[in-house]
Amino acid sequence: MWKTIADWVLAFFGMARELEEHRTTIRRLEDRIRNLEEALKLLAQEQRHTRELESSEREKLLLRLEREVAKLKELPKPRSRKAK
Repeated sequence: MWKTIADWVLAFFGMARELEEHRTTIRRLEDRIRNLEEALKLLAQEQRHTRELESSEREKLLLRLEREVAKLKELPKPRSRKAK
């Protein structure tokens, strides 16, 4: 009878230790998940910022091109050469 009780007590303490290890592991995993979520949010924010910068650059290039085309349209037409 004492052996059975001792086995149960040892099993109980073993399970309690395992339970605490599992809880610690779960806390670590939760921390890693939070860190990963934060990293993903930062990455998404950086991606949005990059898209906005690229869009702005494209817009600037388009405006420059439009100005250059307007300048070309303002140039006088070339004179035709007369045959001598």
